[in-house]
Amino acid sequence: MIDDYLWNRSGAPDPDVVRLERVLGDLRHRARPLALPPPKRQPRSPEAWRRYAVPLALAATVALMVAGTWQWRPATDPSRSSGAAQVGPWTVAPVRGTPTLALAPVNREAPVPADGWLETDASSSARLSAGEVGHVDVGPGSRVRVVTAGPGEHRLALARGRLDAFIWASPGQFFVETPSAVAVDLGCAYTLEVDPDGAGRLRVTVGWVGFELDGRESLVPAGAVCATKPGRGPGTPHFEDATPHFIEGLAALDAGTLAADGSTLEQVLAEARPRDALSLWHLFSRVDSADAGRVYDRLAVIAPPPVGITRARVLAGDRDALDAWWDTFGLGEASYFRMWMNR
Repeated sequence: MIDDYLWNRSGAPDPDVVRLERVLGDLRHRARPLALPPPKRQPRSPEAWRRYAVPLALAATVALMVAGTWQWRPATDPSRSSGAAQVGPWTVAPVRGTPTLALAPVNREAPVPADGWLETDASSSARLSAGEVGHVDVGPGSRVRVVTAGPGEHRLALARGRLDAFIWASPGQFFVETPSAVAVDLGCAYTLEVDPDGAGRLRVTVGWVGFELDGRESLVPAGAVCATKPGRGPGTPHFEDATPHFIEGLAALDAGTLAADGSTLEQVLAEARPRDALSLWHLFSRVDSADAGRVYDRLAVIAPPPVGITRARVLAGDRDALDAWWDTFGLGEASYFRMWMNR
């Protein structure tokens, strides 16, 4: 191979180099004029921007006004009322079968009128919904209505049947009245059942529910249930995994059907586990003063009171002492629940 041809093509061509030139010819460098991008548009002069300033400002103002009007528009527009008085943002929709609302069949989602009872038969169910509150599934054989609906308070009444509530409103804003107690939502999901005779059961699956009537209160956490009876109000809550003897004894204490020899309370105390401190704490307000001492002694064994909480203070009904003891159960602070229960 002749080096001069390879470097500057001045010598005799080498056959191998010539062959490579033919094969690779399409890839050889080709000089071309430099292509520059088109010039950018010059920025507008201050005078030009001033011409657009007023229209832009007006457009922004209108947009803000429209957005504000949409954001603060009431959930229920009175001008769209069909004639029935509305009580708030609650709507009802059929889930199965054909429930009735104010005796009219519910075939699709509709607003809930004032004083209109929602009723389901054995083959129907429905859902009540409110965007700012949550939703309530009404089971077969139920009768329920919206009592009030407004800022800070949404209240239903369950006359019979079953509802499953899933609530995301702030604690203390959603209530369900039954013939024997009122359920106060403390941020939760729960099932509430009412029998034809007015007796009921509350079962909490998430969070907490307060159950009360005329000052008689039960705080019911997730995993616990609480029965209620007309004329008595809510009973003593207990966890569902408590022993059958413990649950039977609590039911007898709540009903007042006590054994003459005092063995009913003894049965409850003997069966109580540390987890059942929930129930024993409630018993202080449900047994007489003579039995309260027995409750204290057992509770002090399974869940010792904090320093400074004495037997005398507890048996005297000292609310601060009772709340401080509650706070050691790992079930939340009593002051928090009391704040919402007393709103």
